Amino acid sequence: MNPKISIIIPIYKVEKYLIECLESVRNQTFTDFEVIMVNDGSSDASPVIADNYCKRDERFKLFHQENQGLSAARNFGTSQSKGEYIFFLDSDDKIVENTLEILHRIAQDKQADIVIGACKYFNDAGDYWLMTPGLPTIASYDSHDAIRKDEDGTIPLSFTTAWCKLVKADIVRQNLFPIGVWYEDSATTYRWYMAASEIYSIDLNLYAYRQHDSSIMSTSGRNLVKHFNDNIKNLSQKVFNLQNFGYDPHVTLNSYIDKLYRGQSYYEDFDDEAKIAWDTDYDRYFSRKDFPHQALILTHSAEIEQVEALARALPDLCIHIVAYTVVAPSLIDLAENLENIFIHPFAHSDLIETLLNQSDIYLDINYYAEVDDIVNHAIQKGLPVVAFEATAHRPDLLDQDMVFPTDELDAMVDRVKFLLKEDSFQSE
Repeated sequence: MNPKISIIIPIYKVEKYLIECLESVRNQTFTDFEVIMVNDGSSDASPVIADNYCKRDERFKLFHQENQGLSAARNFGTSQSKGEYIFFLDSDDKIVENTLEILHRIAQDKQADIVIGACKYFNDAGDYWLMTPGLPTIASYDSHDAIRKDEDGTIPLSFTTAWCKLVKADIVRQNLFPIGVWYEDSATTYRWYMAASEIYSIDLNLYAYRQHDSSIMSTSGRNLVKHFNDNIKNLSQKVFNLQNFGYDPHVTLNSYIDKLYRGQSYYEDFDDEAKIAWDTDYDRYFSRKDFPHQALILTHSAEIEQVEALARALPDLCIHIVAYTVVAPSLIDLAENLENIFIHPFAHSDLIETLLNQSDIYLDINYYAEVDDIVNHAIQKGLPVVAFEATAHRPDLLDQDMVFPTDELDAMVDRVKFLLKEDSFQSE
């Protein structure tokens, strides 16, 4: 008779951690499972350790393949699985002793397609963090709700990762992992939610994720190319799929727009698929026109006084609207419709500094709080700052002839043209 759960564990050079991982599986209070271990070309003692478990417990099965990466190992394990549900476990992580029992009980009681647990993080020193407080709560989601959680990257209830969840095997088999790309989980789990009818979560620490000092990202140029190449491919497909599913992928679209802009420096090293995605979508949100002048707006708010009118009146001025978080749909629409408005969601401080150094003027025209003392920072760099009376964050620092009533847009436009013309003469 087939087992209720197939636990799939890709293995690659984890001899230091594998016993701890496999012991956490062998000690489960729920026993109706099989363990599919896929040795992905390990050159250390990992295959020997795994084989010893196969000899001790017939539920453990070991398969070997040449090194093809995490996605290929997971997909192969899926093809060999016989369980009604699949549970992915990374070989350097571990699960608490009643993980499978709790997830399977919820799956049976609720007739769930997917059940998601919470994770806690730990390191080699044995320190734990990101643990859920209080009593566990079971929550239900439809596909759209789960996708929204996936976009938000909620921790410790992790909707984005492949691990820490029980998934109907048929859903996994019909939505396998992409081969040869980074961020394979974020390219896959949302498709599981699209295919699921009943999705549940329990905010109880059931999975222990090992946090390493090393990271997949580094400052090497090769890794940065791979980072942008794979992000652009994954996010392009994700936006397309979610829109066709009838879901508004606002957060994903923001992330995609950010990668399109910052990835342009690495375009020549992209593979063909990433180049096609970049060529298709870059011009939708940005322009390749060489604008003679640049302006910056750093904002927490989508309310930016008369920015569209300013952009139309100043077609040679590229206005960069920058935010640390997502930008509103209204601003995305502006970027699509006006070639001289660029938006920069999820901006980091280095990008803001670069854009500030490239700017000829700072537009203090966004409502609500000033961000990071930006007006003073712009003035210190010698940039003229223009504002409306209703939006000026630091009127004490601004010349009065640079601050305008909101009904005097033409006067502001004339002042900006004069400043840019003066700047051009000085540059010559």
